[in-house]
Amino acid sequence: MTLHHTGHTRELRLTPNDLDFCYLPWVASSVPSHGSELVCTVDASRFFANGGHHIFFAVDCEGGQGSYNPHCGPILRYGKNLWATARGFIVFGDGAVMAEGWNGTAMPALAAVANTSGAVFDPAQHPVFALRIVAGYRQGALANRMRVEIRTGLSAKGALVFSGSVEGPEWGRDWAGGARAAMGGIASGFVPPSATGCVEELLPRSAPDAALVMSRFRLRMRRLA
Repeated sequence: MTLHHTGHTRELRLTPNDLDFCYLPWVASSVPSHGSELVCTVDASRFFANGGHHIFFAVDCEGGQGSYNPHCGPILRYGKNLWATARGFIVFGDGAVMAEGWNGTAMPALAAVANTSGAVFDPAQHPVFALRIVAGYRQGALANRMRVEIRTGLSAKGALVFSGSVEGPEWGRDWAGGARAAMGGIASGFVPPSATGCVEELLPRSAPDAALVMSRFRLRMRRLA
């Protein structure tokens, strides 16, 4: 299993157990009213066509998989354990987008996100897209809210094809002085460690040829309007 990266480009492959992910470095801020902004350019031309199920983007990642949660053992990629709690968005091959609140249980919070852009997002037609997520904290302007935008092509200047948000206490977070983010993909053949003696078996499953190229990614904390 190899992580291919050059500068701000990483290639993630689903060869190990239909799942691959990577973390971005922790970003700190001293201003409680600041929010998180995650931007990333995605090339999914070899993902959905090769069996990938959805792409995920998570912020405020905390904890890890282990004996106290349903997976009952770690899920390691590049020496890092999959988080236990986080919030973010997931993107499907038909262009649907959902908000997900990972909560350390087998039943994460899920909510469909309506596309208010007036356009149609179709990863089959536009497999290369730029995604931007902003997430507020309880003391800031976007308290209890997350927003996502998707544009065609390599940059934030491309045509807007998806825009949506979720709001409510379940989507907010308390200020923690900083944030950690992750991105990755999964296919339907993923087998949790709980099914293999609490030790993940990194075998090729349903989508060994599925791959994502993530580029121009960054996480920062700043004032959000």
